[in-house]
Amino acid sequence: MKRHALALLSVLVVTPAFPNTALAQGATKLEEIIVTANRREQNLQDVAISVAAFTEEFFKDTGTANLKQLEQYTPSLKIAPVQDSRSTSIRIRGIGSIGSNAGIDPSVGLFIDGVYQGRAGMSIADFMDTQRVEVLRGPQGTLYGKNTAAGALNIISKQPAEFFEAEIESVLGNYEAMELRGMINTPLGATGHAVRLAAYNVDRDGYDENKTLDEEVNNADRWGAKARALVDLGDYGEIVTTLDYAQENSDCCAPDVIDYEGSGFPLGMPFPVFEEFTGVPVPEADPFDRELYYNQTWINEVSVGGLAIEWNHELDNELGLTWLNAARYYDNESLFDGDFSPYTAVIGAAEVDYEQYSSEFRLTSPEGDTFDYVAGIYFYSSTMETEGQTGFLETAGMIFAGGLLFPEGSVNFDTNTHETMSAALFGQANWYISDKWRATLGARFTQEEKKRDGVQITVPETALDAPPVAGPDVFSDDTRSESDLSPSFSLTYFVRDGLMFYASASQGFKSGGFNQLRVSASAPDEFEEERSRNYEIGWKGSWLDRQLQVNGTVFYVDYDDFQAQGFDGANITVRNAGSLQSQGIELDVIYVPNANLTLGTAIGYNKAEYEDFETGECTIAQLFAVTGGSPFIPPNCVQDLSGQVLDNAPEWTVSTYVHYEGTVTDNVGWFGRLEYNYTDEFYMAQDLDEALLNDEAHLVNARTGVFGGERQWEVTAWVRNLLDEDYFVIGFDIPTISGYAGITAPPRTYGLTLNYRWE
Repeated sequence: MKRHALALLSVLVVTPAFPNTALAQGATKLEEIIVTANRREQNLQDVAISVAAFTEEFFKDTGTANLKQLEQYTPSLKIAPVQDSRSTSIRIRGIGSIGSNAGIDPSVGLFIDGVYQGRAGMSIADFMDTQRVEVLRGPQGTLYGKNTAAGALNIISKQPAEFFEAEIESVLGNYEAMELRGMINTPLGATGHAVRLAAYNVDRDGYDENKTLDEEVNNADRWGAKARALVDLGDYGEIVTTLDYAQENSDCCAPDVIDYEGSGFPLGMPFPVFEEFTGVPVPEADPFDRELYYNQTWINEVSVGGLAIEWNHELDNELGLTWLNAARYYDNESLFDGDFSPYTAVIGAAEVDYEQYSSEFRLTSPEGDTFDYVAGIYFYSSTMETEGQTGFLETAGMIFAGGLLFPEGSVNFDTNTHETMSAALFGQANWYISDKWRATLGARFTQEEKKRDGVQITVPETALDAPPVAGPDVFSDDTRSESDLSPSFSLTYFVRDGLMFYASASQGFKSGGFNQLRVSASAPDEFEEERSRNYEIGWKGSWLDRQLQVNGTVFYVDYDDFQAQGFDGANITVRNAGSLQSQGIELDVIYVPNANLTLGTAIGYNKAEYEDFETGECTIAQLFAVTGGSPFIPPNCVQDLSGQVLDNAPEWTVSTYVHYEGTVTDNVGWFGRLEYNYTDEFYMAQDLDEALLNDEAHLVNARTGVFGGERQWEVTAWVRNLLDEDYFVIGFDIPTISGYAGITAPPRTYGLTLNYRWE
């Protein structure tokens, strides 16, 4: 950590004189927020999309440093790791994908500076000099492409500027937390060229303790850096080049045992047998005591980075040209305790090497009085190589027939290469029918090909195929090709300046794929594409001379061949459910009664249910009723979930806050902020087992601080999860212990943030 911190300081610390500027006075009107949700700059209040936009000011006010923390402030958004970063799940309106199955694509598209990120695990980096984050709810297929069936996250970095500025921030907190962030922007003479550098380092002790190995787990150890260069080409436009890198080396993400269904252990063996054989007592299932029991260290090593070159040029007729080319990579190595216990039975390891290239050429007409448009062509290719191992070790092997059925060192090994190539044509046009009416029509045509070459074997050959530890030998050489036309339409009525209503319909597309690993006889080898149809009626309005803003959306989404995911004890498997519906309301309210006080709340209601799903995952009890806990019987078990709710989709989510700013002296101000966030109860697994029903959560955060000038320096004291609320971020079945496990949310954390800025 010290090495990274010193490197940051050597690059970013500068020493101009301390500015002596009068405190900026508060405003009683809400400022306009400019977004690029429609691939052009627009006032948020004029965009006919359900979108939540978060600015740099918001990040400072809340201390939000990454996407996971942003989740608290965005109803309908849920972000969680499962077992490591490759398993990251991003959901909007309850719909999302778990990335540990390399064959499944995301349901929520992640875009950083216009570049699509092919795996959700590529979101590990903290915000680095970020200008804005946009959360686009509902299918965004027209302008953002495939794999945005549930929505999109759009992260926009600050551009290099033609003036000098720099910033440094330090965070100290409990659990020995130390964070350092910095930025410097400098023009290159009077040429119009500029360079912008940003970096961060985060180091924190673990929230939990592995009592078996006497070590901390679920810590934080990550750093990243980004460089952006602006080259002014004069009459030929400008080029922005971005080079970024992020790395994480955390002992993550170790779950805690929630409960045991019965006395079963690996492959149905009773706990007492293992206790007698090893002398290690059975651990108590107490998920919130922050004490874990694993005889294997959990390792999560990740690196992600890439290069992007964007050329922008405006012709004499004001037609804008954009050409964006990007190459990115993502590597992940993880090691975990496969039996989720203190016994030496099963160990798991996984490795992912992913590379992608994308290119987009876009035409943007000037905003017209009658007609304007955006059109383009897009190309994307990726290669992902994965390796996984599940080892069956000494203790369990000796118990089963003296090691004859499972010799020590037995390994279920899988290796796969996934290749994807996709091309698309897209366009969207606005017709300004009158001063009051606007019609928008868009469409995107996508052609995609996928290939998978893989093998899954168990060695030695004498070892028994025993799900979920080991599966049958499988050799794969598969291809699939599909095409899609995703249209969108909206009609907007402007009642007056500051008030509009809209109605929209759009279609989303998520490509099919191949299940990575099959240890369940009921798991399909391949799954089909998913299609969604989204219907919305919404409004965006301001009242009281822009002191009050109320935005709302009523939505209904219908999914065909929904790609439902379940955990079989070793891997995420995908089955196509017949259909699923998601419907609800989203409401955002901000009120500024005076220059000092701001009140805000965001409310989301979402009801997501399967209409037809006859091949759902079984509960632990159902699974063992079929197999009798025997390792000799493959778990060919499904249940009918038609008419049941979707997992990981709470009905109600609420985020509300009070923010007050006052003056201490002419040059010094202070602020206080209190936040309350509520998440309704929800099932954490597809099988809707009552043992995995997550209780409702009530989170309270508080911040207070002082600042000088126009926020050129700031000292903030803060606390997150003030009430030390216990809840899970995600949970799942563990057939190997005939029980359940979950990753607990962070406990109460508190600290001090110091920020200084030069301009």
